[in-house]
Amino acid sequence: MFYKIDAIDTLFFRNASPFDAELSQSAVSLFPPFPSVYAGALRYADTSDHPDKTVISRKLKIGFNGIMVDGRIMLPRPLDTIVLPTNEIQIMPLITAPIGSYSLPFVLSGEGLGKGKEPELKGGGYLDEGGINQYLQSNLGNIPCTSLARLIDRERHVGIQIDSATGATQAGLWYAIEKVRPISLNQKKQGSLQEQKCSLVVEADGIAITTPSVIRLGGEAKAASINVLGTTPAIRTISSTKKYFKLYLATPSIFKHGWIPWWIDPDSKEGVFAYKKRRIRVRLISAAVGRHIAIGGFAFEQRKPKEMRYAVPAGSVYFFEILEGEFDDAVKLFHQKCISDYREGYGFVYENWNRMRYCDRGLGYSLIGAIGANQGGHMDV
Repeated sequence: MFYKIDAIDTLFFRNASPFDAELSQSAVSLFPPFPSVYAGALRYADTSDHPDKTVISRKLKIGFNGIMVDGRIMLPRPLDTIVLPTNEIQIMPLITAPIGSYSLPFVLSGEGLGKGKEPELKGGGYLDEGGINQYLQSNLGNIPCTSLARLIDRERHVGIQIDSATGATQAGLWYAIEKVRPISLNQKKQGSLQEQKCSLVVEADGIAITTPSVIRLGGEAKAASINVLGTTPAIRTISSTKKYFKLYLATPSIFKHGWIPWWIDPDSKEGVFAYKKRRIRVRLISAAVGRHIAIGGFAFEQRKPKEMRYAVPAGSVYFFEILEGEFDDAVKLFHQKCISDYREGYGFVYENWNRMRYCDRGLGYSLIGAIGANQGGHMDV
């Protein structure tokens, strides 16, 4: 079930940077938050009569999570694209990698796609459902891209630490917190202005939530309203007879081998993924991977920070050649599935499964796309 979450006031989602009122005095809010934020918020929003929150946590399954505007989900810009001066994106072609230390046979090239410096989209670029579907089909047309800065306001709040014993302020122990306020855009449609509000959206199952309702979300337990979405995101399923496909990560993913999933051999770049009666053997031929991000958190039951992990950022793209199996097998195994190797509480080895498995905490939500002739010409696609 998909839920829409709207901020009542500001929101604050901590990143992995240290923060205190003495040395590291400034904290910046993430947006959208990591999937683990929803696991904690929804767990305590459960309205069932079960007294053990641990049991509720085990039943909770999180799939897609991100942002939406005017009822349409917005996904991070794929990293195999380039931003044009018109704030549109165009897919970069794959070319044969030069001889050297690069370990994959193909590399992305932006040559001839734009002149001058690439425009910087503050906060990162986002595509709507139509743009993502167009991208997954590898269409030639330019795809509109929206800057995250157009969807949120960042507010800086300054404070000073208070001595709990005396109630007096403590000299020199000041701090600054940058919070996020999702904003509304006014767009003219058919002669009238309509509001386009930026909201959070999460897919969650295995939990009882009465909606409409109010939940506490993120740092400082900020209040937010939650409602069931009437319709699900319209992400299409791609079909193809080709032996190549690309895998796009819509949410961050934690992989055992750093930027490579554990089922891919780091040396040969080949691997097998299987689930139930589906099986596919592939070879990694190229990748567009962003700089790693740190994902942690705080365990309230144990009253201590959670173990920090490096994750591949959302928007990263992997290109595969199918050695055994069909394109349809890739769609069934990966499309709209969470493929992160790491599951909070279980680490990299899931105790409940002994075969290839999926993450149920929203990490590594992937989509399968085709590699069109415009992008994979050097591979005879």
